[in-house]
Amino acid sequence: MSSSTNPRNILLKKIYAPFTHLERDSPEYNKLAKSGKVWEDYHYPGDSERNGYASLNQRHASILDNIDSYKSDIKLRTSDISRSLIAKYAHQSVAIEDNKLHLGNSIRINDYLASTFFKEVDLASVSASKLSQSALPEVHSILPEADVSQATELRNHIVASHWVTETALKNVGTAGLDENEVQALSALIIKETSSEKIYANSWGGRVVPGDFRRAPITVRSNPLRVFPYPDEVPALMKRFFQWRDKAHRIKDLHPIVIACQATAYFLHIHPFPDGNGRVARLIMQDFLIRQGYFPVVFLGTERSDYLRMIKDAQDGNPEEFVAKVVCTQLEEMVTFGREFPG
Repeated sequence: MSSSTNPRNILLKKIYAPFTHLERDSPEYNKLAKSGKVWEDYHYPGDSERNGYASLNQRHASILDNIDSYKSDIKLRTSDISRSLIAKYAHQSVAIEDNKLHLGNSIRINDYLASTFFKEVDLASVSASKLSQSALPEVHSILPEADVSQATELRNHIVASHWVTETALKNVGTAGLDENEVQALSALIIKETSSEKIYANSWGGRVVPGDFRRAPITVRSNPLRVFPYPDEVPALMKRFFQWRDKAHRIKDLHPIVIACQATAYFLHIHPFPDGNGRVARLIMQDFLIRQGYFPVVFLGTERSDYLRMIKDAQDGNPEEFVAKVVCTQLEEMVTFGREFPG
């Protein structure tokens, strides 16, 4: 198949048509490239109407109201419940990335960190940047049969999830993590894992953990899903946070629906060489806790099912993903409402 008839190349020419009348590397060309507006004006990742989130917000209104009713009835502080879910949430997140460790391994690492690292570090006061640079306990000794990189990946996510939980609980009602914090968390989750090689050997030059990618990306599952070029990423990330802050402020969407759209929006930008899925789930965890909800732990959901829902959401069909998150949040509210009645 020639490049002129390749469907992806045809789509790229359509998306980036505004560049055709500009001289490559001219000031006008570079300004437009770094603005990210061309990719954004084609995909509209922050448009809740176009991407279906506004209609889904209406469709699930009664369930969302039910969730909020349970939320107000649970008298036990949600902080205790959110903390209790960390080992499960972190395990689920790395399992989605094909980490083979079991939930029991996550609980063991979490308990070990509670008796060591978390006794020495005040997570509520340390910055994400400082945390990402901290020496973390080696966990291979407590899981000697486990793959070292996978055990370390799980350790990193547990530490990150604890920090996110404490930070969110300290800032209840606010919009969420800022760009610097997200970049620091992206460095933390790959710390001392095999993912560091992806950063070191990245096409386009070595990328410091926490920095944005320098190479264009594609996915085999859908070559027609177009991610922004590296030059576009910094501006797009700034507007991602502006969108999140505005969505939180104007409250046209329920917080749970905002969390869903934010996840798909972030993953479509795909700002980092690796770890984007884990970071996206930390962003969702943070936002939900700040708004008084729980981290979403999907029970009985296969990795392939989750990935399909996310891919569909990125491609403009978030119905299954939103429904899954909403129903899971309701199940959690019902469960904890029974365990901790008012």
